[in-house]
Amino acid sequence: MRTLLSVGALAVVAVLGVAYLALGVLDMDPRRDHLSITVPLTTSGGLMDTSQVTLRGAEIGRVERIDVGRDGLEAVVRVDAADPIPRDTEVRVSNLSAAGEQFLDFRPRTATGPFLSDGDTVDTGNVVVSPSVSDTLAVAEALTAEIDTQALGGIVDTVDTATRGREPEIDNVVEVLRLLSLTLEDKKDVVRQAYYNLQVLGENAYADSLGPRLADAVPELRASGDGLEHLIGSYQDYSYVGETVWDGELARLVPKIDEYLSQLSPDLGFIATVLRPVTRPIRPLRVDAGALVTMLEQVFPRGGPARVAVTLPPN
Repeated sequence: MRTLLSVGALAVVAVLGVAYLALGVLDMDPRRDHLSITVPLTTSGGLMDTSQVTLRGAEIGRVERIDVGRDGLEAVVRVDAADPIPRDTEVRVSNLSAAGEQFLDFRPRTATGPFLSDGDTVDTGNVVVSPSVSDTLAVAEALTAEIDTQALGGIVDTVDTATRGREPEIDNVVEVLRLLSLTLEDKKDVVRQAYYNLQVLGENAYADSLGPRLADAVPELRASGDGLEHLIGSYQDYSYVGETVWDGELARLVPKIDEYLSQLSPDLGFIATVLRPVTRPIRPLRVDAGALVTMLEQVFPRGGPARVAVTLPPN
């Protein structure tokens, strides 16, 4: 009797263990329905036939297998039918951690249907494969191989030479930056208002169709550019002509004028000496040009006939 009880107890423990493994570990619950969905992939991205399948991060199934299709790879996933997945969804192959465990995550763009059903295939344009850890390390290795260590060492030496013994100046720079940050913190409302005003200005410019108006001005600017180019070319031509005249005719005329003035200077000096006593009485006289212009404006007003005022003597 005791032997039968022991055998019965072992059988019960074995059944419970198998049930735990099937239900808890292998997720083989006969009470739940599952869907088989195909996800096309250009590359596996490190995905395996034991990788997790999640819906917005919550696990809903596993990858059953990865087949080779005509246009690439096809990952067949087995998910719980109790979690409906909309057709408008992004499927992303991501890294679970830095160790490189990849998983397949459904990220629906909407919460409404239609939903994926058993045997459906996800649209290729909705599948995104993130770089795996190995791909990232390969890119990082290629990047570090391109770094010139000698140039980098030269930069470090230059920075060290430039900052050595400059502690007071560096402290001043740090202090200036600190004061600048305090100023920005104190004036953040003003800066925010200025940024808001710029936004309003841009919105008003867009509402007033400023872009098409500026586009209408482009032909005029192009025509102005042609005129400016013609003006610069004409000035260049005139400068060449002036250079020739100065080196030719004017270069011969100036010495002649200087020669005539040299001959006339004694006589002009004698005439000035004779006229000096005669012109002395009129030197204090000054002409008021402003009063003269005012008088002319009164006599000849704009847009009308001339006017003359005559003052009659009293009887």
